[in-house]
Amino acid sequence: MSEKLADKKKQILKTALQLFSTQGISSTSMQEIAEYCGMSKGSLYLHFKSKEELEQSIYSYCEGMIRDSVMQVEQEHLLTPKEQLQKQVEVLLNRLVELREFAIMQLHDQHMGGKKPALEACIREKHVHALQWFHDKLAVIYGKDIVPHAMDLTLFVTGMLGGYIRMLMIPGLPLNVRRMAERLVMLLDDVAASTLRKQMEPMIATETWSQWLDKYMTSPDRPRHPLMVTKQMKDRLKVADIDAARKEFALDSIEIMEQELLDIEPRKAILTGMMSNLEQIRELGPLNKELKEIYELYIVSRAEQL
Repeated sequence: MSEKLADKKKQILKTALQLFSTQGISSTSMQEIAEYCGMSKGSLYLHFKSKEELEQSIYSYCEGMIRDSVMQVEQEHLLTPKEQLQKQVEVLLNRLVELREFAIMQLHDQHMGGKKPALEACIREKHVHALQWFHDKLAVIYGKDIVPHAMDLTLFVTGMLGGYIRMLMIPGLPLNVRRMAERLVMLLDDVAASTLRKQMEPMIATETWSQWLDKYMTSPDRPRHPLMVTKQMKDRLKVADIDAARKEFALDSIEIMEQELLDIEPRKAILTGMMSNLEQIRELGPLNKELKEIYELYIVSRAEQL
């Protein structure tokens, strides 16, 4: 996709998101979206074949924006895993506040008889992947002894988050997102310590979680988020026996790639060029191969959704 075409799609998505947030999807026509974008209705249909396709692209955009923002915190090496988690909760809640009006209008549309987006299977699988990511995060924070109880703690935190999110959907309610994130992690600490101290029997056994994954995840071996791979690349470069010029060259290439990955429509030419640069750094070894595979599965599929 050309840069000009990508910019136009960004404009359409942002405009449609704003209109959907203020007046709802059912009350917004494609003609209205086209007029706000300064284009004809026919030109709009060249980018999105239907209103339903545009709606799905907006959901994918919002989901990607939240996911990428959360994963970007993994790059902050000066934070401990627990501090990263607290900041990730804060970032997640702030993103949802930004999308609050859109979410409220979706609930209103559904209550008034509007149809739900045809994304249930996709959303369910991504939700299970998120649970698995948090499950693994707990093991890093609290050690291997917490693993048998990880799903209990995961459901505790997701339940708390659900309550926080419902509170954030109430306009005008005075809430401090940072304090909410701090409180959530503090409570998690208390529950984890109590669970380990009392040697409680897990409510959800590891075997049950494994069966759940087999049932609801169509791709349990889903590739890592590309930002996780670039983070590992930077960590490896820190300890690699490599001259300063080549290290700087590699780090600059990674930084450009990370900035591009966070864009709504990453430019293939930029990403391909940076991957070509990194292939010259043999110290990165299999990480280059993994990044190329993720590029095909993550970036290309993302472009097809938009």
